[in-house]
Amino acid sequence: MKPLAPRVRPALALVLLVLARCSDQPVQPPAAGAQLVPQPNGLFCTEADARLASGALYKVCVNPDNWNRDVVVFVPGYHDPARVPSLPEDLSQTPESFLFTQLGYAFASTSFRGTGLIRPEWISGDLLELVATAKSLLTNTTGRSTRFVYQTGGSQGGLATVQAVERYPNGFSGGLAACGPIGDYRKQIDYVGDFRVAFDQLFGPAVPAWPVWQQDLATGNPGYVEPSTWDDAEQAAAAGLADPGNAGRIAQVLAVTHAPVDAADPTTISGTTLDLLWYSFRGTNDGIAKLGGMPFANIGRAYSGSLDDGALNAGVQRFQLTADPAQMATLQTSARLRRPLVTIHTTGDPIVPIWHEPLYRSRLDFFGKLFETRITVARYGHCNFTDAEVLAAFAVLVLKVTGNNLLVSRALLSTPAAQADFMSIAKRHGASPALTR
Repeated sequence: MKPLAPRVRPALALVLLVLARCSDQPVQPPAAGAQLVPQPNGLFCTEADARLASGALYKVCVNPDNWNRDVVVFVPGYHDPARVPSLPEDLSQTPESFLFTQLGYAFASTSFRGTGLIRPEWISGDLLELVATAKSLLTNTTGRSTRFVYQTGGSQGGLATVQAVERYPNGFSGGLAACGPIGDYRKQIDYVGDFRVAFDQLFGPAVPAWPVWQQDLATGNPGYVEPSTWDDAEQAAAAGLADPGNAGRIAQVLAVTHAPVDAADPTTISGTTLDLLWYSFRGTNDGIAKLGGMPFANIGRAYSGSLDDGALNAGVQRFQLTADPAQMATLQTSARLRRPLVTIHTTGDPIVPIWHEPLYRSRLDFFGKLFETRITVARYGHCNFTDAEVLAAFAVLVLKVTGNNLLVSRALLSTPAAQADFMSIAKRHGASPALTR
């Protein structure tokens, strides 16, 4: 695609600024009794256990003395379906709430009303209510209105971020989506499922009493081992992986599935394997319940990369898709983008592979491509980012939304290496942030 002519850029920037100031819905009053109360660190935050109408936990924090009238919203990734909802974990070493409030932003987050596979009402209900509540609380506390709303999240939270920005372009000024399954969720499900069936066939015989994944269409029961058995299965799999005699087996699984590992760190073989098996054990029943049937299918799929592909394809367990297509569609991004979106992903992500990024871009139309910026980090690990990388991605987003460059205190990036990395990434993607004292 040719670069925009100079005379086009100011017009596009003006359109972005005008659109970003719109709102999908009027600001609603917060829950009865909700308020921001002073904290020892100088912030004003909601009290512990504050809840939205659905029962989802939420938190809003701001430093009234340096608030720039913008708010950063952060949502959780995939949590074990057996766990109760909790406020999200962070993308890097420093808590997101600290990073962004130190930059002058208000910060808001929610646990969502449930765990496991994301549902549409978590965005249309919990997330929109959080934004409205945050705006109201911030106005009540500071006497000023909110200007820009930045949606952020990692992993499944990255998916939620993209869906929120796509579906509610007048409620969100832009989004920062990290390590999310945004390209094709059906392919994401197949990636995890393919790893499980390949492991079962190639590695399972080496693990005593390994629970092979099966589907029984006659009864509608997938034959899936209940999630409570994961601890035992994890111990068995870990012991099998530790046996040098099984190195060839797991090498074949990785070759067949193309699941990433770090060649310089042999421990990542176990890390990748156990993490992907965890999603199979913990997520299958939750997915079946929420999607109305088995979401994984591999009938007719030819696997390759093993020492004997014929034996692999003859013996591997086969699954038929029985999930509701309408429910499956709720997991897919629309690729209709009309707000700035910055994505960040590691090249060696073993859980949500890097191929989601080009897949998403390939689905965008001409205008959508103008709004999307991709940042790629050469590293192994899922959502494995530094503070410098997260802040650089955010600096790019701020420029895309406001036309202004971000000011970042050196105290947030205390080492010269982190500061240099921050500036290098930001400038590589068109931003020129400044480091201040």
